[in-house]
Amino acid sequence: MDDRPVRPRPAGSITAATALIAALSASYGAAQTTEPDAAASEVIEEVIVFGRGLELLGDARAASEGSVGGADLLVRPMLRVAEILEAVPGMVAVQHSGSGKANQYFLRGFNLDHGTDFSTYVDGVPWNLRSHGHGQGYLDVNGLLPQIIERIDYRKGPYRADVGDFSMAAASFITTINRLDSRYIALESGQNGWGRIAAGGSTDVGEGVLTAIGEYKNYDGPWQREEGLEHASVWAKYSQSTDFGEMSFTLSGYEGDWHPTEQVPERAIGSAVCPNEFCSLDPSAGGNTSRWIAGAQFTGVDWDASAYLQYYDWFMQSNPTYDFQINQFDKRTTTGGRFDRLLVDRDDLDLNFGAEFRYDDIGPVGLDEFENGSLVENISDNDIQEISIGTYVDATWMPTDELRVMAGLRADHYDFDVTAITPGSANGSKTDSQLSPKAGLAYAFNDNAELYASWGRGFHSNDGRGVVNPVDPVAGLAPGTGYEAGARFEVGDFKFTTTYWWLNLDSELIFVGDSNSVEPKGGSRREGYELTMFWKPRDWLGIDAVWTDSKARYTDVSDGRFIEGSLENAGQLGISATRGNWEASARLRYLGPYALTPDNAQRAESQKIVNLRGAYTMGAVTFYAEMLNVFDNDGKDIVYFYEAYVDGFDPPGLTSADIDCDVVNCRMSRVAEPRTLRLGARWEF
Repeated sequence: MDDRPVRPRPAGSITAATALIAALSASYGAAQTTEPDAAASEVIEEVIVFGRGLELLGDARAASEGSVGGADLLVRPMLRVAEILEAVPGMVAVQHSGSGKANQYFLRGFNLDHGTDFSTYVDGVPWNLRSHGHGQGYLDVNGLLPQIIERIDYRKGPYRADVGDFSMAAASFITTINRLDSRYIALESGQNGWGRIAAGGSTDVGEGVLTAIGEYKNYDGPWQREEGLEHASVWAKYSQSTDFGEMSFTLSGYEGDWHPTEQVPERAIGSAVCPNEFCSLDPSAGGNTSRWIAGAQFTGVDWDASAYLQYYDWFMQSNPTYDFQINQFDKRTTTGGRFDRLLVDRDDLDLNFGAEFRYDDIGPVGLDEFENGSLVENISDNDIQEISIGTYVDATWMPTDELRVMAGLRADHYDFDVTAITPGSANGSKTDSQLSPKAGLAYAFNDNAELYASWGRGFHSNDGRGVVNPVDPVAGLAPGTGYEAGARFEVGDFKFTTTYWWLNLDSELIFVGDSNSVEPKGGSRREGYELTMFWKPRDWLGIDAVWTDSKARYTDVSDGRFIEGSLENAGQLGISATRGNWEASARLRYLGPYALTPDNAQRAESQKIVNLRGAYTMGAVTFYAEMLNVFDNDGKDIVYFYEAYVDGFDPPGLTSADIDCDVVNCRMSRVAEPRTLRLGARWEF
């Protein structure tokens, strides 16, 4: 085990990535690309479109499906990268442990922790991580570069047969660009130690196009213990037309290092050990992520194929109860791919078939006890081999011009093989399989309105260590059933959708403070409604709005009916404008209240955040500014309720187990970051 404890990685990993970023401008300075002219200006004008304005009548299979791109993403103000996923209506992304860690996601009555039941694909590559060292389905998009995104397609519920794991609540599919209009360099600076440099460009190589982008950024945040974030990301894509269609190859890399800044006990705020809500009660914790993904995509007239290979290495120390520092670690390689084929393409019938494969070779993955950033002893250590195979068929029948009937069937098989490295860790092998039928109807009421009804079964996989646990094992695949009814209205440049949905799960995954991870709990029932609107009153102006409301309850009410951390409502209002040399965007985000305990006796309050972004282009240079949390709202990004011991505040000689939440306030929270100004300039050449 001596080689298992975390050690600081050599700076060369980030330095190498940063060097590539620095080299981009030089390499692309010699590239043969089209110089800006009238034709190029016309192309740029065509790019400035509002993706939410796409007409989906007769194409979407549910009211809760959609697409976002163009100006909706280009001018969106963001504090953190994961907020790009808030383009999915009802999604809220927050943070409880620093800028280098995967975000907390809220959607459809779920606290999705770091991604369970919400899957994300980038150019066909699944980004959720199975049997992860911190939580099942861990979704870290910190390495994603927003400027590479062409569009985000999203779906809600388990109604499509072509996706399986982690898609019960929703799934998002990110498509990246093939070419940049021009080479560029961007520089940013801001409060709390924010700094960013990025560069990119495209060039013709052979019969295709090579595009590459890189960025380096640093950030300290408002915290007593500076985050010290060092982040480097690179991305490259080669795309080419072929005799059979299109092919592309991508390579992305991310190196990140930071100090976690976690939720703190509210009862200690204002004391000598925690002067304010930005205090750091354990400044010794650290974290590091290294992630590299290579992918290939091939597209023919009636088929698609993709393959990927991923290397991942992660660790993070944390101290959620403040009397027992832990170190979680995860190292793996993942490979997989899929094939999709349109078998029948008739005016009245479409029939699709597909298959996918994934293999995760994980290890070491486990948990250490640490003290002040140093190893005390290992608690658990495993190697895991997890294999999954999935196949599906999906059909759409159009008996009349107005009616579409959809049906699908998906079959999944999982193999879990867990080896204990440390005695007492989980050990064993198991398999699990599931059939997931789907069905749906779409009826075009007239040229401007379509009605939908959808039903489907889906699942999320559980951590392999829990699956083979001999004492209290969990199912390898936890099934669920979802159904919804909705409508879509499109009148000119005005779009509106309304949906009422239900979702029943056999197993919940709930955050546990003692281990800073998620654990399975009993079954649940959820229901709610969603309203979305997009209006383009002028060619240069887009207005979007979302409101969601949900109710989440356990089926076993012995300890209480309310599911902890399940957001009850959320909303967003956005205004985006791109006119002439000016760009502007304003967004209001509302994070509603939620229960902290199953009896609903403890609750988290709502939060409202307003962000602004403005830009002006002068020749080849664009100057831009972001004001984040404009009104300096001091609401909480995340709130939990569990025992913690604060040295120097609570009586000496106790531990977190001695804290009685019936006597003291056990609320743990991480405050929203204060009003922040960031300025930048982008030079295109």
